Amino acid sequence: MNLPFLKRDRHLTELQPPLHESAHQVSSTFSYGLCRFVLDCTCGARFDTPYIDEALEYRELHERLAPLSDQLDH
Repeated sequence: MNLPFLKRDRHLTELQPPLHESAHQVSSTFSYGLCRFVLDCTCGARFDTPYIDEALEYRELHERLAPLSDQLDH
């Protein structure tokens, strides 16, 4: 099993996954009917919240962590 984050010669800042993967493109809209920010990913994940800062944080986390989750599944 290849675990790149266990190598001792690399810094944690070098291990960040790319921000955009073709399998995880997050689009965001505001639903006036729900009064919520709605985020949809091309992988099928859906998230909604009334708070913009939470929506922005979710978008960033999903774009960075979802590709890592995909690597664990393989």
